[in-house]
Amino acid sequence: MKVHHTLICFFFLSLQDGNPEVTNAQILHYGVIGGDFKAGFTFNSPGTWKMFCREKCEGQNILINTTDVRAQTGRYSIEYKNNVLSVSISKLTESDSGQYSCGLGGSPSSASFTPFVIVVAEALLDGNDDPAQLKHFNKETGSSLTVGCYFKQAGYRKMFCRGECGGENTLVHTEHVSAQRDRYSIGYDPGVLYVSITQLTKSDSGRYRCLLSGSSSSSSREFEVTVTDAAGPSATTTGSSTPSLTWTGSTEQPEEAASTGTSIYVLLVVGLTLALIIILLSVSVLIFCKNRSSKPKDPPVETGQAAVTEEEDDSSKLTYSEVNFSKRTFGSPNGASSGNTGEVIYSAPRVNVSSDVRDDSLYSSVA
Repeated sequence: MKVHHTLICFFFLSLQDGNPEVTNAQILHYGVIGGDFKAGFTFNSPGTWKMFCREKCEGQNILINTTDVRAQTGRYSIEYKNNVLSVSISKLTESDSGQYSCGLGGSPSSASFTPFVIVVAEALLDGNDDPAQLKHFNKETGSSLTVGCYFKQAGYRKMFCRGECGGENTLVHTEHVSAQRDRYSIGYDPGVLYVSITQLTKSDSGRYRCLLSGSSSSSSREFEVTVTDAAGPSATTTGSSTPSLTWTGSTEQPEEAASTGTSIYVLLVVGLTLALIIILLSVSVLIFCKNRSSKPKDPPVETGQAAVTEEEDDSSKLTYSEVNFSKRTFGSPNGASSGNTGEVIYSAPRVNVSSDVRDDSLYSSVA
């Protein structure tokens, strides 16, 4: 089902955190997320330049600037016919809420501009929802909520209530096209009653009702809101096929996520540093052990000289004995004196020998 939106004049509404602030000197239009927006603006004199802008027509705010009767850029389009300049936006999103302007003139600098405001509702309640399951919106504190209630029959009495309408439960009540009370407001676009709450708090959680009544009948639409401190985008409300956008809590706040990432990075750096230190220490120990094992040993002590010295030192301890050889001639094998016969006395050291050598074994030398 398509709902054609017409302009509403002299509507005073203050919407914050995603919804624009509107004064009674501006023109207000409504749309629904996922739907299309189209509005026409009449100019007193014709012009060749046509402009469609977000807020003021300057710089990057210019969406379309053309001399053609038709033009399109992305989701934005423009058409000029019989002094009426029509602008449109397809597939509305919540971020499309805001102030706009369109202009017509002989040149961009001389163009005459008409400002207007678009408020994008998060859902359109058309009465085809399952009555056993309310449309539910999850919102965060400080945000705003706008809901459209579609009615087939016309009505002049508009009410926005918390729970059952009546008494203190009635938030806004009017027979005009718009009304506002504190943070609550109503805007009526023939066939659709838009209700809004700004600066949501946890105490705003609960069931709400928009009601349109005529002289003989009345009809209402209900929805439910849950407001939490959590943040993070999430998809859709329940109970309707109409696209919408709500916010639910994420399991990890951005600050906590950054802290976790920093902790992991610090642990990684510490681990790599410790591993590098261990490797360097191991290499140092291996080099030390290798150098020590290859170092030359002390030269062996020469014992020959010491043995000689020891022998010389012990010579004084030798015992000498005399051996008497009886008369032998010079040519005898055991020695003689030159040309004489008689005794020849040899003096030789006594040598201690082991017990298995006979006592009469003697050694001598001949000079």
